[in-house]
Amino acid sequence: MKKPVVFPPSAKAAIFDMDGTMIKNMEFHKQAWQKYLELHDIHLSEDKFQQNISGKKNDQIFELVFGRKLTVKELEKYSEEKEAIYRDLYANLITEVAGLTNFVHSLQAKSIKLAIATTAPAGNRNFALKALKLKGMFEVILGDEHVSHGKPHPEIFLNTAQALGVTPEDCVVFEDSPPGVQAGKAAGMQVIALLTSHTAQELSGADYYINDFTKIQV
Repeated sequence: MKKPVVFPPSAKAAIFDMDGTMIKNMEFHKQAWQKYLELHDIHLSEDKFQQNISGKKNDQIFELVFGRKLTVKELEKYSEEKEAIYRDLYANLITEVAGLTNFVHSLQAKSIKLAIATTAPAGNRNFALKALKLKGMFEVILGDEHVSHGKPHPEIFLNTAQALGVTPEDCVVFEDSPPGVQAGKAAGMQVIALLTSHTAQELSGADYYINDFTKIQV
């Protein structure tokens, strides 16, 4: 039997991506994007969908799919339209990645600092944390609106470490997307990849791989 991954004992902080990492929602985001793009008569192949959407900030995605620079008002309008579709689709089906809640409580019991660093906008973050009953558990939460550069740029992870008051070397990142893994490694952090929406090969570069949080020990 394969041994569980062990959370690095020297680490002082755990930084979680949200979509696909904390919650099993990537299929619902995909459905929401497909519904949204259909409303705007835009059609993407599966390859283009993965290339243009997975792990990116909404402002990056909208400019890619519309093929032009958008105003701030347009970005806000389009983003809220798409995210409202997503929340409506997912509201009654929201599910944590197995073992998440127990794992977060185990880290807290060991005085590990907890943070979220995600491209998910504020409405989606609040929606998820409320449903999972994890509001107030994370010392720092940074989202799309707090950074200038999306993943794979390391900005969001570096800013999160700074806000936590720890060095990047003391942080462990939990991610499920190729840009997220790249961002974590570029920030100088250890990365544990969740195999919820991509294969280990697609997430090459991560330090460890787990299917869910029942496969890691503190």
